[in-house]
Amino acid sequence: MLFLAAAVAGCGRGGRQEGPPAPPLSVDEEIELGRVLAPRVEADFGGRLDDPAIQAYVRTVGERVARSTPLHGLPYHFSVLASAAPAASALPGGPVYVTRGLLEQLDAEGELAAALARELAHINARHVGRELALKFGGPALAATVPGAGGYGKADAGARQARLARVAAAVRELRYDEATEGEADRLGLDYLVAAGYNPASMVELLEAAAAPGPAAPPGGARPAPDSRVGAIRRMIARKYVDRGGRVGREEYAREVLDRLKIAPPVSAARALIGGST
Repeated sequence: MLFLAAAVAGCGRGGRQEGPPAPPLSVDEEIELGRVLAPRVEADFGGRLDDPAIQAYVRTVGERVARSTPLHGLPYHFSVLASAAPAASALPGGPVYVTRGLLEQLDAEGELAAALARELAHINARHVGRELALKFGGPALAATVPGAGGYGKADAGARQARLARVAAAVRELRYDEATEGEADRLGLDYLVAAGYNPASMVELLEAAAAPGPAAPPGGARPAPDSRVGAIRRMIARKYVDRGGRVGREEYAREVLDRLKIAPPVSAARALIGGST
């Protein structure tokens, strides 16, 4: 299973902040940056899956988990992209994506909720904003946002070129094991608070630990087996004997059965992406 580690700089709405200090972007700048990045990311992953029922189901699960996050006031929205490459991704300001390929590898609604919870954890912990600010510098990153200072009307081409570089950087981010572990832990808390069984996070991470393609150049794959152990210990400490929703039959009916009859995206449109 591949996880595209594109997460996001959170902003301060809806509750307390977690993780490193906030990146040098305002709330509105983060929302606008996510908005302008979204079409590029969606195109890279084959566009949105043409199945309104699956889109609505994933959106409902995502919104349920998002209500359990500290930054629950962000304008989160959840979409399924058509790519066969298994991936989950989030952008500044609230866009969260999963691909068709990821949905096909999951077995239950709880696992989907766990995948979305990890992306929401990246948002709330401000992981992507920290990395992008380090790479581009705060002022240059802020200047990418339409309406920001730093570029005149005659410099629209320069802004688009910078935006393309930022989008590429988001796609290529590779978080270290400590950062991914933080997303696991925060995601588990959100998952349980949303009423899901904590074992769903273990099942998701065990699927990620299964043998798969080698990590691409530019980033090392974290050791998911060690992360599975850490989450098991956290469950034993905080959530022992905790039940919760699993939704295996619902997921099969609402997602897997529908995907069997949905035409796959063409190979030319599917992104064969990296992983973390």
